[in-house]
Amino acid sequence: MNNEKEIRNSKNKFELEGNVANINDVYVNQNGKQMLRFDLAQNNNGNTQFVPIVLRGELVNSYGNEIQKGDWISVKGRILAYSKDVEKDGKTYKEKTVDILGFEITDRKNNKVYMSDGQVHDSSKNKETENENSYEEMER
Repeated sequence: MNNEKEIRNSKNKFELEGNVANINDVYVNQNGKQMLRFDLAQNNNGNTQFVPIVLRGELVNSYGNEIQKGDWISVKGRILAYSKDVEKDGKTYKEKTVDILGFEITDRKNNKVYMSDGQVHDSSKNKETENENSYEEMER
């Protein structure tokens, strides 16, 4: 019963940081939507793991031309998990898929934040504003 309460009150959000690796070309899916896939390389106790990331929609338009292998980025979003059928070698397999919704990517090299709706913000200005606000609060 306590476990059910924890699940009910859980939050669906994540944040990953790492280097951009294995960038694929932009492609169009069956529904006519642009998509871009890349891996986010992370160090996990001395072992590199690659987390597959798929960008969709406006984020492909705003960030797709900026992405470069080796860039250090952070990725924030919400997760939707489901199973889908995948055909390989004439056989059909069930594959678990994690879909990431509500993306926000922070490109630290260029000091930009790319939002899933296509908006791009200057992250250095956000930091300055946050610092100014915190200084104002401290003075009060």
